[in-house]
Amino acid sequence: MNKLKSKAKCFYCDKLFAGGGISRHLKTHLEKLEEEQKNKHKSFHVKVVGEQNYFLHLLIHEAALLDDLDSFLRQIWVECCGHLSSFQIKGKRKMPEDIWSSMEDDYEYGLDKRTKIGGLFRKGLKLEYEYDFGSTTYLEIQVMNEYFVENKDKILLLSRNEPLPILCELCEKQPATVTCTMWHEDETVFCDSCKKKHAQKCSDFEDYGEMPIVNSPRFGVCGYEGGSIDTERDGIWKK
Repeated sequence: MNKLKSKAKCFYCDKLFAGGGISRHLKTHLEKLEEEQKNKHKSFHVKVVGEQNYFLHLLIHEAALLDDLDSFLRQIWVECCGHLSSFQIKGKRKMPEDIWSSMEDDYEYGLDKRTKIGGLFRKGLKLEYEYDFGSTTYLEIQVMNEYFVENKDKILLLSRNEPLPILCELCEKQPATVTCTMWHEDETVFCDSCKKKHAQKCSDFEDYGEMPIVNSPRFGVCGYEGGSIDTERDGIWKK
């Protein structure tokens, strides 16, 4: 699939914006809240980006840990089989010669997940996140700004891309609802009607290969079938 254009809804005012405009819009809300509240605790506006223009905007309290962010990303975007994950500062990746034997010796790959957000994050910081060191999903995390605003939750979802306009690659008319993980030729995503045609060509589709399309950069990978946070936006695109 070519890179898809995405839209996002502001969870403060419920207005819809192009993917590139939501960051600027959220900034106006957060600046206004900071002026009104004069809160003493700091929170960070963070953008998380995956492949194909999937993205999240989060407000993360300074007292949260990297472990809290890992848990949130797992629940909304990536968790399928309890795989390992890691955070690294972008451009400062360090990997031992034999990562698997090192993990058996309790080696902590990447940043310590017990690290407090407030002691690490600063405006402009970029992190890389990996989930599953086999069929890996890669995410980039950028700290957009910091604000002294009220944030009772450790991590608050400010915005998320709406389901991407993924069309069936067979009929090229209807929204795709499933993908085939066993088929590596030509079309791989299908609408409800065309998936029946595909099943006639791919003997493994109905038994092993059929997986739902969900609003995540991990759809179609390993056993991932969707998240448990913001489930109303975890479905398929509707024309």
